[in-house]
Amino acid sequence: MSTRDEEVLDAITCLANDCWNSATTSPYYPFRLELSSIGSILLGRGSRLIIPQQLRRRVLTLAHEGHAFPSSPWVWVATDLLGPLPNNQHLLVLIDYYSRYIKVKFVQSIGSKVLIEEMSEIFSRLGYPKKLRTDNGRQYVSVEFKKYCETNRIDLITTPPYWPQANGEVENMNRSLVKRLKIAYANDKNFKQEIQKFILMHNVTPHGTTGSPPSELIFNRIIRDKIPGVQDIVGEVGESEERDRDFINKEKGKETADRTRRATESKIQLGDKVVLKNVIFPNKLTPTFDTTVYEVIQIDGSVVKISGGGKTYLRNISHVKKISGGSDLDIESSLQSDGSEQGNGASLSTQPPPLPQASMPDISVEKPSDARQNLKLKLKNVGGMWQPVTTSVAESGEHSSCH
Repeated sequence: MSTRDEEVLDAITCLANDCWNSATTSPYYPFRLELSSIGSILLGRGSRLIIPQQLRRRVLTLAHEGHAFPSSPWVWVATDLLGPLPNNQHLLVLIDYYSRYIKVKFVQSIGSKVLIEEMSEIFSRLGYPKKLRTDNGRQYVSVEFKKYCETNRIDLITTPPYWPQANGEVENMNRSLVKRLKIAYANDKNFKQEIQKFILMHNVTPHGTTGSPPSELIFNRIIRDKIPGVQDIVGEVGESEERDRDFINKEKGKETADRTRRATESKIQLGDKVVLKNVIFPNKLTPTFDTTVYEVIQIDGSVVKISGGGKTYLRNISHVKKISGGSDLDIESSLQSDGSEQGNGASLSTQPPPLPQASMPDISVEKPSDARQNLKLKLKNVGGMWQPVTTSVAESGEHSSCH
């Protein structure tokens, strides 16, 4: 076929006679110093065949056989092992053919069991690929690994033995990783930290082939790094149906919860004097609100920062109660306004508990006296329950006993 290609024949003739002319239209003139020939075969840069024009499309098709470009991310993934490192660790490298997104895991062992565990952790986040290209390492061709791929409907594709170029995408990435590791080793830096920095840089940088960052192609968003982007300056732009639906449903949920709790709009403002709700109740007599007076120094939505008694707290606004002033009378009024609220929602009862049924005489219980009156309460055992006796009945009983 070379003898039928005029461009190849012309180049071979020029090589044999050393008659290159700068005015010639031969496309091989700029590379004349890199060309050689064997009979009717034209070679370039050593041993590379120069394909005749009529065969180029055919050769290109053969070269891409089995390398069809996937239509979506994480469909076709390549993997390889890199190592060992000076610390006897290896790197498990995975790269997505569609986005060029990479994942790297440091492993102490390279057995099939360890690789399956590490890949399962990655696939739990990104899903199982349809195709997984590997070399012919024994950990990849083992029965255990083949069964793992078969169980998860992963088509395992191995490269020809001793031909790493067939897995060129991951091999190219390995060269970049090795370069980074050598720099880290020469400067006595942590391998893992340096590789993490490299991976972040790779995944957020527009790729030379696709023109887009790998993270954007696989996640449909740009991962933030140290370098400021447009989003950091103007914020996120654009609306979506999902965002609108999320906002509407959250508002509905908030309205329902507010109705259930009978919530009202808080009137607490900066500088207000408040008391703090007790959340721990050592006993039944613990008041709902603590007696310490705090000042509101910051309000952020439903969160308030209060200061008082030498301490500062962050609390939900529902846990503080505004007081009208700083006097003891105002504080006591605020504390007693919710006096029935206890830690478990129970309230104190002034009635004594039921006593066991027994034949017991009527007794008198004297209430604590105050400046206004001194009351006596007459109780009578009726059917095992102590019940108060009205004044008229009590007086009647007293008169009848006198007679």
